[in-house]
Amino acid sequence: MKRLLALLSPLALAASLLLPNAAAASDVELLPSDLLTPTTKEQTPANQYKKNAPWRVGVSFAGMGNTWIVQMIQEMRFEAARNKNIAEFILVEANWKPAKQVADVEDLLAKKIDVLIMVPISQAVGMPLIKKAAQQGIPVVTLGAYGSATMSTTEISAGGEVFGKQGGEYLRKVLNGKGNIWAFRGIAGVDEEQLRYDGFRKAIAGSNLKITNEVFGDWSYAKGKQLCENLVLSGQPVDGIWFSGADMTRACMDVFKETGKPLVPMTGEANNGFLRAWKQANANSVAPVFTPSLGAAFVRAATSLLEGKQLYRSYFSTPEPITRDKLDKYIRNDLNEAYWMPSSLPEPKLKELFHQ
Repeated sequence: MKRLLALLSPLALAASLLLPNAAAASDVELLPSDLLTPTTKEQTPANQYKKNAPWRVGVSFAGMGNTWIVQMIQEMRFEAARNKNIAEFILVEANWKPAKQVADVEDLLAKKIDVLIMVPISQAVGMPLIKKAAQQGIPVVTLGAYGSATMSTTEISAGGEVFGKQGGEYLRKVLNGKGNIWAFRGIAGVDEEQLRYDGFRKAIAGSNLKITNEVFGDWSYAKGKQLCENLVLSGQPVDGIWFSGADMTRACMDVFKETGKPLVPMTGEANNGFLRAWKQANANSVAPVFTPSLGAAFVRAATSLLEGKQLYRSYFSTPEPITRDKLDKYIRNDLNEAYWMPSSLPEPKLKELFHQ
């Protein structure tokens, strides 16, 4: 019996070590499964980045510019404030300037952060910075889908080509594959902007939809409105408009209303102000979902790594777009137009931040 126990003990020990590790990544919920799912079976090693608290979390954000980014950062800060193991949460933004993002990350590394959350302007900007952090043993949670091109520990992605494709497919369907299209893009030189545009172009490829005007509205209501005014007043014909972000869509809808021009199909996004304008105008549209709760997911991923938990190497958020028949389900009349959905923030916080 003693000999049998001696043989079984190493096997039992091995099983006890292997089984929890194999299931660890699936035990960590960064966001509900209908919002975020793993895109690979590859996992980070257990305990590789485990570190005793208190922790110093560094965040390098590409830039500001619209209410979606503001809300996403609010969701990051709220999640960080809930975690008592986070002693410092240092967030810097680069104003969409590559040189500043380089300086920002180097400054964060000099401050001896325990984990880096990075929203790079582009892969070209982010790749060497992620590598530098990784070589110092610092885990990096990245917004993007770069795969083996970077040394990110975990990547969390959303939007991209899927976002652009959903809008493009809608216009192709509603316009029966023909007509003149205006394209309102985001900030030039940003990977996310290019991916959305690529998805849109792929969706309309082979049809008789023609892009007759293409402008960069920087995902901004103010700039989007000015650009739309210029195009509308030029008198150029348009049958549908693709937008890389809903602040620009809402701005253009206001221009059409103010000038008395009949609305054409316009793609939008899951923003409360846009959804309300869509319903009020009884317009033709679709709203891809780019959830700002990714901010909370970044913080949860970062702290999970510092706790020694395993994560999947990559995750992606691909919820179905909001269609007209679902508007009443999503519109929040008790919240203002700056609210983006869905959110990880609790109801009291939502009403505090987005009260009418």
